[in-house]
Amino acid sequence: MDTQGGYSYGYGQQSIRRSSNGYSAARRTTSSTAFATQSYLPSLQRCVATLEMSTQLLKSSLSMLDEVTSGYPRLKTITSHSKKFELVSEQDIASAQADVSKKVEPQLFALTDKAVEIVLALESKEYQLMDKVHVEKEKEQQRLQRQKAAKSGLSNIKKLQSLTRRKDELTRSALELDEVMEQKREEFDQLFKKASTLDSQLGQPGSVKRAKRNHNNESRELSRKEEERNREITKRTQELRSIQQKIEDKRKSISEARARVDSQGRASNPPGQPDFDPSKPWTMYNNHYAVLEHTLQSTLKVGKRDTDIYEEAFARLSAAYMKELDARQAQTDKEQDKLMRDHTRTLSQMRNLCKLLFPEESIGLTMVRLLELLAGTWENEVYYENLVQNEFPLEEERRHNLGRVIKILKLIGIIEIATVQRSKKDDSQDEDDPSKTKEQVVIRINYDS
Repeated sequence: MDTQGGYSYGYGQQSIRRSSNGYSAARRTTSSTAFATQSYLPSLQRCVATLEMSTQLLKSSLSMLDEVTSGYPRLKTITSHSKKFELVSEQDIASAQADVSKKVEPQLFALTDKAVEIVLALESKEYQLMDKVHVEKEKEQQRLQRQKAAKSGLSNIKKLQSLTRRKDELTRSALELDEVMEQKREEFDQLFKKASTLDSQLGQPGSVKRAKRNHNNESRELSRKEEERNREITKRTQELRSIQQKIEDKRKSISEARARVDSQGRASNPPGQPDFDPSKPWTMYNNHYAVLEHTLQSTLKVGKRDTDIYEEAFARLSAAYMKELDARQAQTDKEQDKLMRDHTRTLSQMRNLCKLLFPEESIGLTMVRLLELLAGTWENEVYYENLVQNEFPLEEERRHNLGRVIKILKLIGIIEIATVQRSKKDDSQDEDDPSKTKEQVVIRINYDS
């Protein structure tokens, strides 16, 4: 039996055997000769070679198929999920942004304008509240000053009146004592004459001596009482003079304050503006105090009773003068209140007029605030640098429009712009040195127009 290529060949019988590769190999046995067996060998070898080639081709096909189908699970997983994202081109994004901006931009501008209007309304309300608070503070200060002046004046007047009444009472009591003393003297003289006549008639001088002693005791007692009254009168006179001195000091302080106010008023009037003319009651009694002071310093050579009368008259005149001073002070306060009310009313009218004439944006409010600042200074002018730093910052020009307001007021002729030399704060000792001064732009009210 010959075995080749996995097959078994034998002679005389045929059997089936399991080969090592799992295929069933048929055992064929022939009774032919060896020549016939050798003639089949080449064809069998070719079959085996073809089978091997087919096997290799199948293996290569399987390997290729494995390579091709290796991503199938991943593709299956991807295709099993739903699509969440997709790619969008840059042009589509730009067009979408342009559409959104076209829709949103008008709303943003509308909201911005609304916010600006709200801010301007709040600013105007703030200015109104500031004006009200300023007016209320000034009224409160004036009221406190009037109350203080009234209290001090009334207290001095009441004290002076009480002292005057006390002095009158003491004077009347002294006069009554003088009259009683005169009556006692007259009675004593009469008694002495009667006693002397009786002594001359009876010749008994002892009774006259007893009468003299009684008269001396009464006169000493009356003299003591009169001295006490005189001391009391002297004390009250000194108190009265101290009160008069206080009145004089108060009068001097009032005159000095009025002189300062007049000087400030004259200094605050710029060229072209009329001077302030005080009313007649303010200048009605200018010479009275000089007369009273001269009378007080002069020495009056009169009797004691006349001196008391003069002092009483002087006290009454001083009280009348103090009353007149208080009346003049009340008149001054009244006129100041009137001027303050006129000032407040004028500012309110100016504010309403500016709002009506310039309703757009915030020009009216800025114009009102600028005119208030100019009217609130003595010189009626402000430095542009201070104005920008404190009230209207440059970075908020779009909100307050200060430049446009200045142009409008200058064009109308209400204000004027000038350049002045101003000393620096650090080098204020030498103002004549040009290196230590700088030019400043000043905005002032134009009274010439």
